[in-house]
Amino acid sequence: MKTLGRILIILAAFALIMGIAFVAVNAISASGTAPAFERRGEGSPRPEGARPPLPGGEGRGGGSILRLMFGFVRNAGIVAVIVALVVWLKDFLEKRRRTAQQAAR
Repeated sequence: MKTLGRILIILAAFALIMGIAFVAVNAISASGTAPAFERRGEGSPRPEGARPPLPGGEGRGGGSILRLMFGFVRNAGIVAVIVALVVWLKDFLEKRRRTAQQAAR
């Protein structure tokens, strides 16, 4: 049960940090100014190396919140698995050390 509590505390801290980072990135991008392109005969020029818009919508259209949530869940799951493995390994090594100490007596 101690392990589950530790995992939940780490996930809560992770969620808090990710929330702060998300707000900071949105605040920075909202305050920045995007370059204004003049419309020419063939359309707006694209900066070199820029990707063309995705078919069926603009590049960052609807569904970005859903993608953000899935990304958050995936990242939180990865962190949870890593934390669980580290805690399990630590407990395993402590038990092994205790067993070796008892056998030495």
